[in-house]
Amino acid sequence: MRVKVTERDLRHGANSVRFGNAILACEGYAPSCSDQGRCAMDGRCFASAPHLVAARMIESLIPKDGRAGMHYAYLRQAAQNLREKRVHL
Repeated sequence: MRVKVTERDLRHGANSVRFGNAILACEGYAPSCSDQGRCAMDGRCFASAPHLVAARMIESLIPKDGRAGMHYAYLRQAAQNLREKRVHL
């Protein structure tokens, strides 16, 4: 059973299981958050519903320079499905 984690679980000396789950929730560069003992993205990783977190992670894989391709279209559609709650996590 996965426990809801918060940014506090990234602190140095935190429970190792909760720390591990907090690192799994990281949307940024997890080693940096681990070193700092706090979320480098101002807590955004812990403030959203899981389907929105997944959508943002997928969207970060899509190039911002306008490149097109079928695989990018699939990524866009997957993120849109998550945002519209067509896919449940």
